[in-house]
Amino acid sequence: MTGSINPPPETCLVIGSVLEDVRLALRTLGKDRAFTLLTVVTLAVAIGANTAIFSVVDGVLFRPLPFPDADRIVTVAAGTLPAPGRTIPGAIPFSDRGYWHFVDNNRVYEAFGGYSGGQQMALIGDGEPLQINAAAMTASAWEVLGTIPQRGRFPTPEEDVPGGPIMVVLSHGLWVGYFGSDPDIIGRTIELTGLQAEVIGVMPNGFNFPSPAIDLWIPQRLDPASQNFGAHSIYGLARLAPEVTIESALADAESLIARFGEAGYGETVVAGLFSGEAFVRTLKDEVVGDARQPLLILLGAMVFVLLIACSNVANLFLVRADARMRESAVRMALGSGRWKLIRYVMTESVLLAVIGGVVGVFLAYLGTQALVAVAPASIPRLDEIGVRGPALLYTSGIAILAGLFFGLFPALRSGSDKMLGALRDAGRSATIGSERHRARSAMVVAQVALALVVFVGSGLMFRSFQRLRAVDPGFRAENVLTFKLSPVPANYDNSPEVLAQFYDELLDGLEDIPGVARAGAVTSLPLQGIAGSLSTSIDEFPVADDEFPPTFLIRRATPGYFEAMGIDVLEGREFTDEDHQERLGSLIISESIKDRFWPDVSALGKRMAIAGAAARSVGVVRDVNAVGLDTEAEPYIYKPLLDSVGGGVAAMAMAVRANADPLSLVPAIRNLIASMDAELPISEIRLMEGIVSDSLSRTSFTMTLLLLAAAIALFLGSVGIYGVISYIVAQRTDEVGVRLALGAGAPEVRWMILMQGMRLAAVGVVVGLLAAVAMGRLMTSLLYGISPFDVTTFVIGAVIFLVVAALAGIIPAVRASRIPPAVALQSG
Repeated sequence: MTGSINPPPETCLVIGSVLEDVRLALRTLGKDRAFTLLTVVTLAVAIGANTAIFSVVDGVLFRPLPFPDADRIVTVAAGTLPAPGRTIPGAIPFSDRGYWHFVDNNRVYEAFGGYSGGQQMALIGDGEPLQINAAAMTASAWEVLGTIPQRGRFPTPEEDVPGGPIMVVLSHGLWVGYFGSDPDIIGRTIELTGLQAEVIGVMPNGFNFPSPAIDLWIPQRLDPASQNFGAHSIYGLARLAPEVTIESALADAESLIARFGEAGYGETVVAGLFSGEAFVRTLKDEVVGDARQPLLILLGAMVFVLLIACSNVANLFLVRADARMRESAVRMALGSGRWKLIRYVMTESVLLAVIGGVVGVFLAYLGTQALVAVAPASIPRLDEIGVRGPALLYTSGIAILAGLFFGLFPALRSGSDKMLGALRDAGRSATIGSERHRARSAMVVAQVALALVVFVGSGLMFRSFQRLRAVDPGFRAENVLTFKLSPVPANYDNSPEVLAQFYDELLDGLEDIPGVARAGAVTSLPLQGIAGSLSTSIDEFPVADDEFPPTFLIRRATPGYFEAMGIDVLEGREFTDEDHQERLGSLIISESIKDRFWPDVSALGKRMAIAGAAARSVGVVRDVNAVGLDTEAEPYIYKPLLDSVGGGVAAMAMAVRANADPLSLVPAIRNLIASMDAELPISEIRLMEGIVSDSLSRTSFTMTLLLLAAAIALFLGSVGIYGVISYIVAQRTDEVGVRLALGAGAPEVRWMILMQGMRLAAVGVVVGLLAAVAMGRLMTSLLYGISPFDVTTFVIGAVIFLVVAALAGIIPAVRASRIPPAVALQSG
């Protein structure tokens, strides 16, 4: 008969045998509900936790960026020296001339573009005035990314020129949230910081380059003839040409940096600012940043938890196999083949693992949603995290491997020829065999060692976090409300003086609000990043022609700012209204500048020039951290709003110190600002304590998850010890009876049983400590103020696990000592 395909009889026989094993396994597991429930719950928790963390790792680290050939997109930057007065070397954005130098000499890139991010602008449109974040992009940067807008288009190279039309591309979120998904948005004119701009495009949902905080994009409009060498604000973005490697692009970039003199840079600037090193990184590496290592460590910790769970389940299977030893022996005696018994036990284990995996996927889905909800915004690509195909494949793989792992040894035991000996010994209890004892002992040792590694890792993170929390940031954050303002200069006659007057009146109005103790403003709050550094010449310390002058972070601040922020004035005074109203050329320096140049004398009255503006110091204040509590405080110079070369900065961050709850002041503050400028948006209303917490959020997140993994590992490890000691007691009942009958006291029996578990725990602790040393090396970059080999953490971990082992062994040991000798001998 044609047209039909019949499988070989052997295949049908195998399939039928497997299905019969599955049916029998389901029936048997259904009868042994306690064992089944305990095994499934243990595996589901371990697999679910692994899958949830893997989903985060996959979304952040493994998934490609949503751009065509994303692995060819790179960021390009020049390396800097730690210039005098600075402590942070690294990469620096391009100036206009540096950018054009790379564009004009491009040999390795298919396209080379640039962008600048984080510019705050005021949007006047359909709703209330809104302060938004804008990024400037060259037309070639859009070409590098290779993406397309959901609506409209991008600026063309002909439009991306100085004096070109003012046009914007909206983010999907801004289009939906502010413009109500207006279908006619393309071609519409909006008011942006006092300028009329045409909307030419809308980006698709999920596009968040260079960061999720960006609301719209404007043309960069760089001038090829620009002679700007000093303002470094353009981040290089390029697409590698086909067949070009990162290494060859890096070598090309270093050769171009060595030829910066051809672009017009002076020899002093090149020698004093640039290290000669280049940074060419894939965009993915740039986006992921330093999130890679903590996420991989978390995944490793969860894999350890899974191994501990598998060891526990393997011990359960061994106990169950011993209980069913006579049953297995009877089956072999009646003709069941060895491999049939092995296959059946493996079927049970894999079946349980699959059921645990299915439940684990459900738990992983809930866990992933919870992780995304509580994860700090500093973790990149949060919107791309979910339980997707790779996570499901991962779950399937670990479920099957787990089933094979914890089922293999019991399966081999069940099919052993020694089973027939169990039939001959029926009715007689024997002391536990050395083979079984070694297997269980090895698993307990492995559990304790793995759990201790996770515990020590979490302990190191906890102690590091405590050290971070104890760092003095240089200010007092309690009861301080912060928000940002970006007045439109055109509404203030484009006059620095008028803008300064606005802030004077605003601060007076804020301090008239009941509950406000002090108010001030600064161009950038502490812990909000490094920006705005300038070279400074100091009269008493002239530099040679071939030296680079010291560079410091520059901030403009108003009277009252230092008191409002709780920054102590160590010498001299704060700014007064006269400092900017009369352009007195006053400066306030941070203590690290004083300690460097005038350690033993007063720094008051010292003369210096910043970008050509002569000034003198009138005060010294404490250093504050610009980036994070885990970085060294940077030297600051504060200038008043106005000085001899201008000022009147539009965008300012406000600090308001309250006598009570700062958030209760928000309505009054809104009303005050609306009465002064109805079109002025208020953004980023936050407590300063929240900003401090955010700077610790990633460390706190990593620490919390490691502590959770450590708690699970500690619990599973203690359960493993308890289970093994309980089994030892059951197997040695006759021995206990003999000892008791011969006069051994209950304390002696308790000590004998207890020491069995303690010896296993001690071996596991030694192995775990050795493994924790290797793990500590991997965590070095995550720790602050603490050694990765911190003796206190290691000792506490070892002691805790030995105490837990003792507690886990007490109940079985006490139970053994209370067995009546006659009963014990009769059961033996």
